[in-house]
Amino acid sequence: MKSRPFLRLAFLSLLLLPLGATADTLSALGRVLPRSGIVELYGPAADTVQSVNAREGDWVEPGQSLATLSSAPAARTRLQQAEAELAATRVSNDRDLEIARSQIATAELEMKYALNRFDRIMAAGNSEFISPDQIESRTLGKQQAELKLAQATQNLARLKSDAGRSLRAAEAEVEAARAVVATAEVRAPLKAQLLKVRARPGAPAGRGSLFQLGDTAGMIVVAEVYEADVLKVKAGQKVTVSSAALPKKMTGIVTSVSSMIARNALESIDPNENSQSRIVEVTVQMDETAPLDRLVLLQVDVTITL
Repeated sequence: MKSRPFLRLAFLSLLLLPLGATADTLSALGRVLPRSGIVELYGPAADTVQSVNAREGDWVEPGQSLATLSSAPAARTRLQQAEAELAATRVSNDRDLEIARSQIATAELEMKYALNRFDRIMAAGNSEFISPDQIESRTLGKQQAELKLAQATQNLARLKSDAGRSLRAAEAEVEAARAVVATAEVRAPLKAQLLKVRARPGAPAGRGSLFQLGDTAGMIVVAEVYEADVLKVKAGQKVTVSSAALPKKMTGIVTSVSSMIARNALESIDPNENSQSRIVEVTVQMDETAPLDRLVLLQVDVTITL
């Protein structure tokens, strides 16, 4: 019977615990995000928006044009000219090389003919019908054929070198023009949903982000855990998320714990809470997407089961 006061004391201590808190859970604030995070898209500082090609809420594919900038028409014209110049360079190079190869073929035939004539007269030896002038003429003919073949070969080598340089220059101009065309369009870097469209026709492209998008096919919550508690948190732990905006409590699992300590970005509505705290971000993969995909950046209460 002497143990009853101790039992009463233990019971009272349990009643004094905050409502909903247990020794094996940890509470934190968090924010709802797409699993990709929020991706901000910007345009060049010196350009303006010509047209907006997507609407808020649309799902977009990687590489899809979201906005066309005012530099696009001139960029496309430059690309067309560069591609035409490249095609013309290829045709011109092919023609010049074909002519040079035909000149070599002709020089080789002339060389073969001159060499046969020279060999025949030299085979005749000291015949009384062969004059020194004939031998000299055949020798000169062979030398001229050799020189012509050497010149034709050198000409082909020079043309190949020149053709390579001109082709590389034309190809470089096409690549540069394509790069300019690419910067004249704001394109989606991933499959995602457009969360916010700030781009407006005629507005400067470089003053702030034009689009915010994220992959809302999967949702996460980034919880801000106090630095003193973070070593208790590990990947795989179960999580419960709640908010007045949610129709029910939602569940998830810890997938990663940051290694960096930072200032908190979220503030509790409790006036007794310190508004400036040092926290570590903990990423929670949510089991369900809806309705979180419609509540991006919602501040939520997070309970981690340790």
